[in-house]
Amino acid sequence: MDGRMEFREKLSGVLAAAFEQGMRITMDEVEKYFEEDHLSEEQIELVCDYLLSQKVVVSGYEKKGGTVTAAGEEAVFTEEEKEYLREYERDLAALRRAEKEELPELFARAAKKEEAAKQRLTESYLPVVVEIAKTQRHPEIFLGDIIQEGNLSLITAIEMLDTADHGDEFLRREILQGIQALQETLEEEKKRDHRMVEKVSDLDESITKLTEEMGRKITIEELSMFMDLPVDEIVSVMQLAGEDVEVGEVDPDEIFHVAGKDEMKETDQTVEEDSRENAQKMLENYAEKLTDGFDDMEYRPGE
Repeated sequence: MDGRMEFREKLSGVLAAAFEQGMRITMDEVEKYFEEDHLSEEQIELVCDYLLSQKVVVSGYEKKGGTVTAAGEEAVFTEEEKEYLREYERDLAALRRAEKEELPELFARAAKKEEAAKQRLTESYLPVVVEIAKTQRHPEIFLGDIIQEGNLSLITAIEMLDTADHGDEFLRREILQGIQALQETLEEEKKRDHRMVEKVSDLDESITKLTEEMGRKITIEELSMFMDLPVDEIVSVMQLAGEDVEVGEVDPDEIFHVAGKDEMKETDQTVEEDSRENAQKMLENYAEKLTDGFDDMEYRPGE
């Protein structure tokens, strides 16, 4: 079996395992799943980043890199973010946070699913979400959205508590991973949009070149042969660019004027796709990255 195809299947398998466990998997489980493949540390990180991009929480994994503010360093927030922080932190100040001495009992009660304890922990850790969100500022994500993602991760983590042991560490890790999953999803969307813009640009150039060579309007079938791309893929790219396309002749004077490639570079592209199709596209991207790390660009398990 082709190395990349085999690796894509393994990525699909580990993602399916996480789905079955409620969108969660541990770092140990990931490493065990790929144990026979002898992946490098960097390749394991890529697997975990892929899972994060699919909104899977990877317990025990902390994403490296990113925009992190060091202790004592003031993050650069926009005026809108500063105003949001002032108002939000003023609201949080009205909450009564639990004292450090109270936490062990609260964790124990929350593990027994006592609603009062879960509510108390939620209120006590909302300021912690803000602290973590400040260190994970992303220039393309509004700070308020990062905080809200952290809040959702906090609520989910509290619901999952089943022991009082290491409760604080567990909640902080889950909050961080939830925020990082949001950032990873954005990065994958940007890469996907960039690839789509490149396809539109290539298609535009090919239409112009082929039309000049043939001295007439060209058919999509001719364009398909020229670009070595399936007709349905060419039609799909043209439709994403805003064209009402039918299989037949292509007029270079009319193509890409509804939403040209220059306009597309300035405007965010929103493409509604089935979530599993999105996952498959990202999976292929990660499989390509991962297999690049093997000798001779081949995947040889067990070596």
